[in-house]
Amino acid sequence: MEAIKRMGVLYGKLGLATQAALIEARGQGVLAASESISAEHVPGLVSCALGLKGMEADEKFWTFFSEKDPTFDVAPQDKEAALLAASTIACCLEAKCNFADYLSLCLVTASFGGVRPAVADGELLSLAEHALAAAQSASNEVPKDRTYSKQPSALTDSLENLAQPAARQQPANGIQHAHAALAELATYAEASALAAARNDNAILAYLRKLESEMRVYWWVNSGWSIDTGKPFASFPPIEAAVLAAKELAEKSATTAGLFAAPALLAMVLEKGRPRKEKPLSIAEAATAPNRKWRQTHCAAVAQTAVASLVPITTALGLAAASDDASDWQPRFERVTGLSLATGITPEQVAIQVYRERLLLSALDE
Repeated sequence: MEAIKRMGVLYGKLGLATQAALIEARGQGVLAASESISAEHVPGLVSCALGLKGMEADEKFWTFFSEKDPTFDVAPQDKEAALLAASTIACCLEAKCNFADYLSLCLVTASFGGVRPAVADGELLSLAEHALAAAQSASNEVPKDRTYSKQPSALTDSLENLAQPAARQQPANGIQHAHAALAELATYAEASALAAARNDNAILAYLRKLESEMRVYWWVNSGWSIDTGKPFASFPPIEAAVLAAKELAEKSATTAGLFAAPALLAMVLEKGRPRKEKPLSIAEAATAPNRKWRQTHCAAVAQTAVASLVPITTALGLAAASDDASDWQPRFERVTGLSLATGITPEQVAIQVYRERLLLSALDE
């Protein structure tokens, strides 16, 4: 795998004087981990790869390395731990594991637009962004043309045997051939029915997707907030961004979300507004939306172990829990590692909150 090849180079870039034999053993551990871990390990791995606080990679993850090297003593906070976590994530994405959509979404969301890059692998975020885009594009595939299931030769032969003079003249032979023909016919009929059901389900799934997309289209075109019953243009830009992101995320039928989400959110925010708004700091953005809404939808999340993975939701929740007094700010910076002075536009708030809502929904599954 390319991820394993790159891992050896990354050891050198980190300035780690690790012996080649140990690096090879670490590579075997990475491969073993990537083949065995499940979706429940994703938040911890992403946190480790990005050097975030609040979560650590599961102990089971480290056993894949200690089994290969009894002297393994890498601490979860070490740069080498971040390297191993990043290499495992890269292997999973490269192999397109069954939770790759969730993994790429988690990494892209937690990186906060690249503000929080991977500690040891500068290419990891790019890999995740490509994987997420591929997953979003895959949901737009049109059903393929259906093929006709021809009669199997066994059924044709049975029918021909039943038509032979010997079958008509000798009842015993006729009954035997009729039984064989009916058995083959039943098998063929059942197989055809199953194929028809699969085809019908594929078409129905496509129609449901088109219906969902049409609902999103009308939602964007109307510029109307379903939750509040008011136009988005009637809210301040940041509040509109948060509301729109939450509502669009609830309309996404897949884990990866919509490829066009950034454009759709931009259209909603621009509708009915005379000009683009200037960026605000995270501190200002966190107190802009309605406090009661923030308490309902964000405050609980800000107290959980995944708070560092969803920084805007955490900022909204912490500020609301503190009644927008400034005492929440040091805790935010401690938990997320982000500066509250960081500038952010309404469009950036919208796409970040959109991804965070998708991620939180996936975490609950």
